[in-house]
Amino acid sequence: MLVSLHVKNLALIDEEEVFFEEGLNILTGETGAGKSVIIGSVNLALGAKADKELIRAGADYALIELLFQTDERQKEELKKMDIFPEEDGTLVIQRKIMTGRSVCRVCGENVGAKQLKEIASVLIDIHGQQEHQTLLQKKKQKEILDEYAKEALFPLKEALQEAYGAYRSCKEELERADTEEATREKEVSFLRFELEEIRGAGLKSGEDEELETAYRRMSNIQKIEEALNACCLLTGADVEGGAGGNLGRALRELLSVSGYDEALSGLLRQLEDADSILNDFNRAAADYIADLAYDGEELGGSRTA
Repeated sequence: MLVSLHVKNLALIDEEEVFFEEGLNILTGETGAGKSVIIGSVNLALGAKADKELIRAGADYALIELLFQTDERQKEELKKMDIFPEEDGTLVIQRKIMTGRSVCRVCGENVGAKQLKEIASVLIDIHGQQEHQTLLQKKKQKEILDEYAKEALFPLKEALQEAYGAYRSCKEELERADTEEATREKEVSFLRFELEEIRGAGLKSGEDEELETAYRRMSNIQKIEEALNACCLLTGADVEGGAGGNLGRALRELLSVSGYDEALSGLLRQLEDADSILNDFNRAAADYIADLAYDGEELGGSRTA
């Protein structure tokens, strides 16, 4: 609580000290008696903006001192700010206002304006018309409620904590479900797109094997042509030394003596079958070579496929 206020050289006040008692203290007086100056001096001591015009005429400075009696809760809060009241719990805030600057001290130590306001928020709350009130702060409201209800709030706070934990758990589960659903929708959309691409390509069963075969044939077309030409030379009937010509001569030789022994008829048929097979091979090879052609665009398409 605020125990006393000491004011010197402030506005119309030469020097004055006001003492406060526990409970309700009321300042009364006519307009201009100085009530607003008293309250204003408290605000100045707690870090309000100071104007050099507030210094009493003829004085070099104005001085305001506040004496507080702190309780255990306030001591703990002040301790966090490295502020330590006297052993009896008293704490003095002093502000000296001079032309161009002011000095703030708490328990004899200099402090900045920001720290002074933090200290003041622990010690006192000033309410005025159209002014910011800490009663509107959620943190302050909780402190007042906790101070009033004390242990009676513990069961309610535990129940609220459990209910809030369940709420958060349900909310997180719902968010996960929404995320998974969105992921599924994205995957389904992508699969639909791929399906339309496949349908639009007009693919058919076995097409990949056909494309692979076509690619191998066209990419090795020169080797195939060279090999088949070599085969035709080796097996052709019109080529000197070819297997076809030799086989024809062998048939003629065997045919000339086949009438002398019926057993030679079986050998003759085998040789005729071989000649027929070789002739079929040469015709098919010639047709294959005739149809063999290189298509660069088709090769590119086969390679892409």
